[in-house]
Amino acid sequence: MTGIQTQTKDNCHLMATPAPSSTMSDSPKKKGPSIHQIYSVPAPIRTFPLPAFYPDNPVSLFAVAYAWLRQTIFPPPPEPSVVHQGIWSEATNSVHITDERSVRALWEQGFYGKGSLSRSEPNWLKREQVRRGQQDVHVSEVLTLQRREERAQAKWERARVEQEAIRQTKLREAQLAGAETRSRVDILLPGPPRTAFAAPVGPLELLSLPNSTAEATSIVASCGVHGPLKTAGPASEGDVISESADLVHDGTADADLRHWRQEIGRTAGISQSRNLGAVQDGTDKSNAQPQSFVSETGSSHRSIGEKPLRRQKSVRFSPQVESATFNLTDPPSPDRSPNGGVKQPLPNGEAGNFVAAEKAAEASSPSGSIAPDQAIINKEHLQLMPEEAFFLMFGFGALSVIDPASGRHLSVKELLLLFRQHSYFPPRREPDDADLEPDDGFLVHYAVYHHFRSLGWVPRGGIKFGVDWMLYTRGPVFDHAEFGLMVIPSYSDPWWKAKGKKASSKTWPWLHSVVRVLSHVMKSLVLVYVEIPPPPQFEATMDRGFAQAMKLYKIQEIMVKRWSSNRNR
Repeated sequence: MTGIQTQTKDNCHLMATPAPSSTMSDSPKKKGPSIHQIYSVPAPIRTFPLPAFYPDNPVSLFAVAYAWLRQTIFPPPPEPSVVHQGIWSEATNSVHITDERSVRALWEQGFYGKGSLSRSEPNWLKREQVRRGQQDVHVSEVLTLQRREERAQAKWERARVEQEAIRQTKLREAQLAGAETRSRVDILLPGPPRTAFAAPVGPLELLSLPNSTAEATSIVASCGVHGPLKTAGPASEGDVISESADLVHDGTADADLRHWRQEIGRTAGISQSRNLGAVQDGTDKSNAQPQSFVSETGSSHRSIGEKPLRRQKSVRFSPQVESATFNLTDPPSPDRSPNGGVKQPLPNGEAGNFVAAEKAAEASSPSGSIAPDQAIINKEHLQLMPEEAFFLMFGFGALSVIDPASGRHLSVKELLLLFRQHSYFPPRREPDDADLEPDDGFLVHYAVYHHFRSLGWVPRGGIKFGVDWMLYTRGPVFDHAEFGLMVIPSYSDPWWKAKGKKASSKTWPWLHSVVRVLSHVMKSLVLVYVEIPPPPQFEATMDRGFAQAMKLYKIQEIMVKRWSSNRNR
């Protein structure tokens, strides 16, 4: 992990700079095939296009004729050559793919679905093998987690350096202010030097507190104070002023002297309760003797008529003391996880990454040790959204969905009806439920998904960024999404206006919030308006086929960008 070094500049500011990493592995990890080779097939079917024909190059005509004759005489196998099997899950409203070959094929040939135990790519098995040391390969999520740990450690170290600089500055200012105050008090109230008690604040000082009256008496006697000690109870202002009355003559003290007497009188009780609060007298309540306290000037005074406090226990603290309060100015600790647990440090004392910490924990626990060659059962499956599953089945014919209740394969019409029913909440499956409308959630979103898939884009779910879909140029492996889509149904047909149907209105704060989120992650918002056909026309067209009904949906895109006066000049 990247370390942190502190450097002092000429202007006396502390700066945190990253130090060169000393944990680099001597041997680089094994590199597999290039991502361009892994994701060379953009769809789960193979195509056999003819070569390009160039009019200015007559030789290209022979290449086109040769390819055409070859495919005519020796036709290629029908596509799709492989039909993947999926199971409908009503609980998650998705289609599950459990076969490992189908999972890898659907992900590598179009980026369909997501891993149930992964952020995007289904690579839980590979991560588990790397964690147990069975493989030494590149895993994107592990590297992402390591970078996040390094950034968190760097931020914590930077905050710690800044807090230390602030603390040192405040300490110097407090020392200067204390020295100035003591000098002014010594000038106004001259007297023999007294030994001041320091408030016990550290663990070692708390451990050195006296546990009996004899120890307390010996400690106080060594400081030059005699007589019984008062364990608690603030002193009045008159007590302190009467103590220092013999130091100055009446009528000769000026306004400053009277001011400092009042200040000492107000603070004497508080300071003594902190300094001598742990000293107990050990006397009985019935025959309590008059007690005295030690002021900041070192003189003692006997208070009359005051009742002694009840004797309290002497508490011993552990040398390792942790703060029980939360302070907003405290920097975050890298040794604590976000859920409140304490991370286990590595053997070298550093807060390592997630993988290294788990390896160290497994190595230290004999009962939880795992053999490196132990077989791992893949517990992950691929989840397909309804739009993705229907596109694979209706568009390519590369997927077959099984109904878990009956165990039979669903047809395209049955799967369409199932997805449309579950686009409402609760699902409209009963005969008494309302009829399905052409503006249900599945039809509107599938029209948008099919539109952009046919144009070569890779749409994926955008709930992470508060939008309906995210558009990738090639896929999440190659680049980040460039656009976020918000699907808005439009009812401009006269039939809808006669019925009084209107689209749900959106507010300006909603639009501003979506644009702000997307602009923060360098993405642009695209409002996709889908023209909804009237129900009579839609039902009549559905009798001729679903492909004809999809032609009734018109799509219009409008891109919205956040305008900035500094950037857009």
